[in-house]
Amino acid sequence: MRSKIILFLALILGLLAASGTYKYLGDLEQKYKIAGEFIEVAEAAKKIPPKTVIEENMLVKKEIPLKYAPYNVLKKQDAVGKISKYEILSGQMIQKEMLFEKNDASAGLSLRIEPGKRAISIPVNNVTALNGLLSNGDRVDVLVTFDAPPDKKYAVTSTVIQNVPVLAVDYNLSPQGQAKVEPKTVTLMVTPEEAQQIAFAVQHGSIHLSLRSPQDSGKTQLNSTKAENLFR
Repeated sequence: MRSKIILFLALILGLLAASGTYKYLGDLEQKYKIAGEFIEVAEAAKKIPPKTVIEENMLVKKEIPLKYAPYNVLKKQDAVGKISKYEILSGQMIQKEMLFEKNDASAGLSLRIEPGKRAISIPVNNVTALNGLLSNGDRVDVLVTFDAPPDKKYAVTSTVIQNVPVLAVDYNLSPQGQAKVEPKTVTLMVTPEEAQQIAFAVQHGSIHLSLRSPQDSGKTQLNSTKAENLFR
């Protein structure tokens, strides 16, 4: 009987101690909040793979004492929409240096490609790519010239793709500071079907790029050009 009383008292004392600790921690948290010494941070709700666009459901809000906050820690709203540089583990607080901005050239080419689109590079020179004056972000039309097949008299040139953006000139992804030298490749963002057309044209024809005004996004209906059309 005595042992049961002792056990009961120990249980009561344990509950009182736990309650007192919980109340102390709650009071301490409230004290920090009143004093403005708590900070809201974003924490990974699950493991986030590298090169992943951060979505709202990947993060949770946490409040921690300011003195324990890591350097450059981000709030949830400041992290959403950015891109993870490397794997972020569940429970990790999100810091600025863990993420790329969407337009950051150091994030690489793949993150600049819109969903449903593809990047494809075209071999060029000064004549076919406007004397090195193309810049990333410009929009171009793709013209293809095919030699005359054996059963035809004339070669033909067609505008096969219109109004597609330039993602890179040579290996340069930045829109600033591009050297005005003879380019060797231009990388375009196109649909999968257009990527096939370009690959075919590279193998069997020759390509020229035609620069568009940024104010001109329309598409023009054009007939193919043959030598017989030029000479009357």
